[in-house]
Amino acid sequence: MNKIKNQGVINRIADRTRKAGKSRNIIAVLAIALTTVLFTSLFTVGGSIIAKQQESTMRQVGGSSHAGFKYLTKKEYDIVKKDKRLKEVSYRIVVAEAVNKELLKLRTEVSFYEDLDAKFSFCYPETGRMPQKEDEIVTSDLVLEQLGVPCRIGEKVTLELKINEKETVKKTFTLCGYFKGDTISQSQVAAVSEEYAHKVAPTPKTSAMEMNIDASDYAGRIMADFNFKSSFNLEKQVAELKKRCGFPEEAYEGLNWAYMGEDVDIETMGLIGLILFVIIASGYLIIYNIFYINVYRDIQYYGLLKTIGTTGRQLRKVVYRQAYMLSLYGIPVGILIGLAVGKLLLPVIMNQINFAGTIDTEVELNVWVFAGAAVFSFITVNISCIKPCRIASKVSPIEAVRYTEGAEAVREKQSGRGKRQAQGKKTRRVSPRAMACQNICRSRKKVVIVVASLSLSLILLNSIYSLILGFDMDKFVASMTVSDFSVADATLDNMSVDYNAIVTEGVTKEFLESLRAQRGVEEVGNIYMKDISPIFSDEAFGLIEKRIIQNPKVKEEYDRIMGLAEDMPSIEEYCKEPGIDGKVYGIGKMVMDRLENPEGTLDWEKFSTGKYVIATRYGMGETDKVNFFEQGEKVTVANEEGKMREYEVLAVADMPAACGFQHLGMFNCDYILPEEEYLDLMGASLPMRTLFNVDKEHEEKMEAWMAKYCGEVNEELTYTSKASIVKQFDSQKEMYALVGGLLALILAMIGILNFINTMVTSVLSRKQEFAMMEAVGMTGSQLKAMLCYEGGYYAVYTAVCAVVLSAVMSATGVKHLGESFFFFTWKLTVTPVLLCIPIVMIVVLSVPAACYRSMDKVSVVERMRRVE
Repeated sequence: MNKIKNQGVINRIADRTRKAGKSRNIIAVLAIALTTVLFTSLFTVGGSIIAKQQESTMRQVGGSSHAGFKYLTKKEYDIVKKDKRLKEVSYRIVVAEAVNKELLKLRTEVSFYEDLDAKFSFCYPETGRMPQKEDEIVTSDLVLEQLGVPCRIGEKVTLELKINEKETVKKTFTLCGYFKGDTISQSQVAAVSEEYAHKVAPTPKTSAMEMNIDASDYAGRIMADFNFKSSFNLEKQVAELKKRCGFPEEAYEGLNWAYMGEDVDIETMGLIGLILFVIIASGYLIIYNIFYINVYRDIQYYGLLKTIGTTGRQLRKVVYRQAYMLSLYGIPVGILIGLAVGKLLLPVIMNQINFAGTIDTEVELNVWVFAGAAVFSFITVNISCIKPCRIASKVSPIEAVRYTEGAEAVREKQSGRGKRQAQGKKTRRVSPRAMACQNICRSRKKVVIVVASLSLSLILLNSIYSLILGFDMDKFVASMTVSDFSVADATLDNMSVDYNAIVTEGVTKEFLESLRAQRGVEEVGNIYMKDISPIFSDEAFGLIEKRIIQNPKVKEEYDRIMGLAEDMPSIEEYCKEPGIDGKVYGIGKMVMDRLENPEGTLDWEKFSTGKYVIATRYGMGETDKVNFFEQGEKVTVANEEGKMREYEVLAVADMPAACGFQHLGMFNCDYILPEEEYLDLMGASLPMRTLFNVDKEHEEKMEAWMAKYCGEVNEELTYTSKASIVKQFDSQKEMYALVGGLLALILAMIGILNFINTMVTSVLSRKQEFAMMEAVGMTGSQLKAMLCYEGGYYAVYTAVCAVVLSAVMSATGVKHLGESFFFFTWKLTVTPVLLCIPIVMIVVLSVPAACYRSMDKVSVVERMRRVE
């Protein structure tokens, strides 16, 4: 059988069929465009956030290279550099650490950098050049700001350098370049010349591969940074590189966290998958319905084509060709609009993400984002066309010519089962409402699709509202502060500050005196703290061993956190060396009243006698909290000089996160003493934090005073206010409302478009039928009422479906998602759906009315003469 080349004929038939229905093409293009908008917005925002989070992690780590070897000799570096499987290799030489008093809160490392490694490490000068002479230096604007040096080439920069933990050396450099520093970086960088590095820190010839070295032997050693040809499975690639270079497994290495994918969890992937499913489902519902209606509208045409020899496969090509041509218009338009929506949403979302302050909020324009959106939209169009194509390809020429809308329902009634059901029923009274009900039942599949499409936006809107309604401001605020204002040293809660540089006695006497002079202050509470590990008697350690070390739940969590590697110490070994951590707190009545989950009576009069201590619990992750000591037991508390006192446990409670020290060990057995007893045992101390409340009348004035004091009088202090936390909470709610509301709006537009398309095509396909009904006596108002009743049935079905499914979604999906927010309290609601029902009713009544007015412009006789 000869194969006939008739693709050109098929294309012409498809194109002419498409051009014959311009009005329905507009709806199809809009549907495809809206679906593409959703995909593009998701990929633009999601892709940009992932890229910026990766960049933020790189800046936090201090480099963009895949991995590196630490503390190499020159000979070892040359071996690494010669490896042919590496894409790029560069290095820096450790010189010293800057220990100026001004840089106490800003850890600064001094090194020599090759140009490429400076680019890897985000310290290549944005203004100026790399150091060449012995006295030249490049550093960040943050370092210069702390030193009080203007960002200007040629300025003198004096640093106090500690080389190999020896005596401090003072050196004055000339600034030859500078760059913008990263506040989230673990340390700032100052780059010096190779000449100066070799002079003060010559590279050792002794290998550090098989021995432990400390800070006294870092200077002069080479830190090699390199990129592989791919970032896939870096651990394996580094292990293989060690073997090729002949390095032992113990060789110091560094893998870049940014490439490790540690931030991608199952819940995040599940949420992304759910959003993709919702978008595909919404796009499918409308695109499928459009082509399903179009195929049945043109069913007689396809039947005639089949009569003259067109095969089912060719008819499928005709339908697919129409869909693809419409996609050529809809997808590009959707991508452009989606990019604009993404640009609108990204800054709003980024402002709620903790790394946003260090990274710009510009959209990452990536060809893969556009390609992904186009591919997913194209897949959705293809899936939507499967059933319509099957209908077109299987059409019978004879039945197609005789087809009218609702023929399937008529055939069912004429069947034996339909006859038996009909025989048992009385003839219904003919009315617009009854006729509308019968018309709705003509094509149940269309009803299901339109109702599902309309309901989807309402369900999403209700889900977003349920999520936001569950955001508990009290929980959110309580996690940040337990008072109107909290004051501490700026290093205390800054996780980028070196542990040894944290100031735990930072609230000055001058501040406390100034605070007492302010009006409106209702109560003040100081929190003192010493990082002193607890001392246990044999009896006390026996209790710890029984309650903690031998506790199966604690052991299970210890293994989960520490891992099951062979070199990891057992829980018994860990509790002996390094041992159980602990801190001693001193608090006043205001803070005692805010301790959480107390067991026993928190009696201030009894507590303030100095004979009692409040003990804390062990508890990390999902493990149930376990008491170290119980009420009435004796514990020993020591000061830094080793002086010990015995106290009775008054109660067991948890120190609120907003009050305690933020750096925790594996086991933290903390003791809480009354303020006077603490100062008597520990000696004169300054508070770690100061909490205070003010009356509402003076809140704004106090906010302004605190901002001025911490910004001008004492820049080493920082403060947190309840008002600023509430503002942060509100902005987070607004972000979810905007993103969710916009998504719901687009889905609502898709649902409305679907309904409009269904009603318009239904009215057009029944023009002759309506004309005949008017010819036999049905009035225009009755016909209009019938169409409005049809719309009303859609509204009723949508309302019932949306209310039921919204309640189910709220009790399952929203509740589960909300549990990932620590400040979420689930509440069942369907209020948004109930409020939107009148809007849905207006839409579903106005569209049929508009369709009737358009049809009524043509006379009954003229409509009866026309053939679809």
